[in-house]
This record gives sequence, structure tokens and C-alpha cells, in this order.
Amino acid sequence: MPKQNNGLTPTEFLAKKYFDRAEKLINGDGVPVDFKQAAEAYRQSAELDYPPAVYSLGVCYMRGIGVEQDDNRAYELITRAAELGNADAKFTVGHFYFEGTCVPRDYEKAVEIFSAAADEGHPGGLNDLGFCYQRGLGVEQDHDKAFELFSRAADMDFAAAQNNVGDCYNFGRGVKADPEKAYMYYMRAAQSGYAIAQNNVGMCCLNGRGTKLDCAQAVKWFELSGNQGNPVAVANLGFCYETGRGVARDAKTAVRLYTIAADAGNPPGQYNLAKCLRDGNGAEKNEQKAFELFKRAADAQYPVAYAELADCYDRGIGVEPDPELAKKYAELAGNTQA
Repeated sequence: MPKQNNGLTPTEFLAKKYFDRAEKLINGDGVPVDFKQAAEAYRQSAELDYPPAVYSLGVCYMRGIGVEQDDNRAYELITRAAELGNADAKFTVGHFYFEGTCVPRDYEKAVEIFSAAADEGHPGGLNDLGFCYQRGLGVEQDHDKAFELFSRAADMDFAAAQNNVGDCYNFGRGVKADPEKAYMYYMRAAQSGYAIAQNNVGMCCLNGRGTKLDCAQAVKWFELSGNQGNPVAVANLGFCYETGRGVARDAKTAVRLYTIAADAGNPPGQYNLAKCLRDGNGAEKNEQKAFELFKRAADAQYPVAYAELADCYDRGIGVEPDPELAKKYAELAGNTQA
């Protein structure tokens, strides 16, 4: 087929035209954001075998953007895009194996795919391969190797990797602990809008770790992260309101924020909301609900919840007294403090 339009065949030119329209609709670039029309434009481009569109349509099905969420359809499209040579798709197939979505979970297969992506210089592949080395999933645990991989991806301005390098410096994993470097890497990722890093910057500011103590700045970063739906940051913002750190003390607002975090399954949010309900702080006293929340946090292995749950069983707070369970959770609390 003859080439035209900057070296593209007519079919390639049309496919790219559909794809570019989809990108504008997704991002609101000169047109109103419209996920449904964007998905349709991706579909038109994908039908012409344009690899980026096949991949992007798969992501739409994976996340329910403009179409009904369908993991099987997402897997089919992303696998097809990988076969067409799309690097992002190749890397994403690894996540299906890592998470056990549509295929049996297979960490070794995921590592194989992440390694191939890393060898091609894909920052996501480098980062996720680093995560596998850090946790010992599908490969022997190696914190030094994890740090090396995270650092390579961070140097490519990959925000998740920058945050992971920050964690390495913060906790001394694969490198000597250095709070100032941790803060620097967290900030780099936070400034690019990465919600987890924004929360981490907030924690650094709240505790004066790696930077000066500045509770007002902590509140700012928790708000930015929480506005992106990060329940950890929402719980931390609730703590600031409860204790009056960086913001006027407001127990009712704290309870509202803790409730949002707790409903999202965040153990600190569950724990702090339980304390407020037990004590009638910012909300009507409700010992039964408090017990249920302490139990949820404890079941998620949130260590400080064990002692409170032991106290509930010991004194009959929101539950019938049970000396044996009180002893069990007291021992768990003691083991976590040892």
C-alpha cells in the first residue's frame, strides 16, 4: 500500500486520526472530556490494528472508562496489543499474571515479563521488577537489586519508582537510611501528582523527617492526595483535624474523614473512627460500632488495634465480655510491642 501523510499508509493515517481524537477526549484537550466517545474512538482505531489504540481500549475495559468494566475483554485486547508489539501492553500482561486476573496467578511468569520490559528500558517494567525483588515474589528477595531497579526507573522520571526510592532511603532498604534523600524523592514524585508520594511528603512534614516540621504543609499534601482518592491520606488529614495540627481542631470533620477512610478499608481510619465513637468525640457515642471497627482494624493486622480490642473484650465495650479473647488480643498486642 502506498505511503502518504508523513510516511503513513491511508489506513495508518486514519487509525492515528481516531486515536488522536480519543486522546483529546480523554484529556479534555480542546474539547470537553467525554469518556464514552473516547472509548468509541479508541475502538475505531483498534479495529484498524493501531497498537496504541488496542492497548488503550483494553485499559478502558480494565478500568471501566467509557465502557462497562470487563477484565476478560481487557485481557483479550491488551494481549493482542502486546502481540502487535506495544511495549506498555507487554508490560501490562505481566500484571495479569502478578494479580491473577483472567489467568492463574504466577509470580515467576510476571517476573519473566517484567524482566523483558526492563531489558527494553520500560520504566514500569523496571519498577515492578524491583517490587518483585523487594518482596521476594517470583524471585529471591534482594533489596540491593530492588533499589538499583527503582533508581533506574526513577531516573526516567517514573513517579512510582521515585516514591519507591524514597521508601528505600526512608526505611534503609538496599541503601543506607537517609531521611533527607527520602524526602527529596518523595517530593519529586509528589510534584508530578503521584498520590502516594503526596501522602508521604505530608508525613515527612508532619513529623519533621527529612525536612522541617510544618503541619500546615502536611495538611496541604494530605488534601492533595486525599482528593485523588487515597484513603491513607484522608485518614491522616482526619488525624490533623482531630489533634489540631496545621488546621483548627474540629472533631466532627475528623470523624467525617475517618469514616471515608474506614469505608474504603483503611485500618488507621477504622481505628481512629472507633476511638471517636467509643469516646463520643465528634460523634454520638456508639460502643458497638466502635468494637466492630476495632475488630476490622485488628483483622487487617493493624497492631495498635489489638490492645483496644483486648480492652473491649475485657470490659464488655460494645460486646459481651470474653476473658479468653481479651487475653488472646492482649498477647497479640504484647508481641507487636516486643
